[in-house]
Amino acid sequence: MATARAHEPILLDPKGPVITAVACTVGAVLFLGAGGAFGYAVIRTAADLGETSRGWVWAGAGFALAAAFIACVGLSTVLGARAERRATLQLAALGVDATALVLAVASAPPTNDYSHQVRLLMRISGPGFEPFECANEVPKYRFGSATQGTVLPARVNPVSRAFTIDRPPAPPAPGAGGA
Repeated sequence: MATARAHEPILLDPKGPVITAVACTVGAVLFLGAGGAFGYAVIRTAADLGETSRGWVWAGAGFALAAAFIACVGLSTVLGARAERRATLQLAALGVDATALVLAVASAPPTNDYSHQVRLLMRISGPGFEPFECANEVPKYRFGSATQGTVLPARVNPVSRAFTIDRPPAPPAPGAGGA
């Protein structure tokens, strides 16, 4: 008897239509440009196979492989951008408001562009889904003030378990309040 397994939780960085269009355009340019270069290299190498030295055959094959790799990167950029946008739209349509309780905070290694991050272990709970725990690396400039016990606002797609979290609420200003 097969049981339905819940999806793994995914922290989603919502993408707007402009970012998606830019990513798809860049991916399409890479795919089409490198795909054309791949086709040219294959045809040129095959046509000159018997007439030129072995050096061009290896150079043409290497150029064709590099172009094929770049075309694959372009295609994956387009497909990834579209999938992220689709998940963003599904979260907006099907998502429910939830809370993320920070269970632990640890430092994380910086990203490739040296952006500092923190690793948050969180328990996400809300109406319409079973609570779940997950650990994610998030930008330190947004979530550096989160500590153990901090409650973050979240939005969860109960079907796919894709979710977003917002910054911790700002502490009240000194002297603010009714007394």
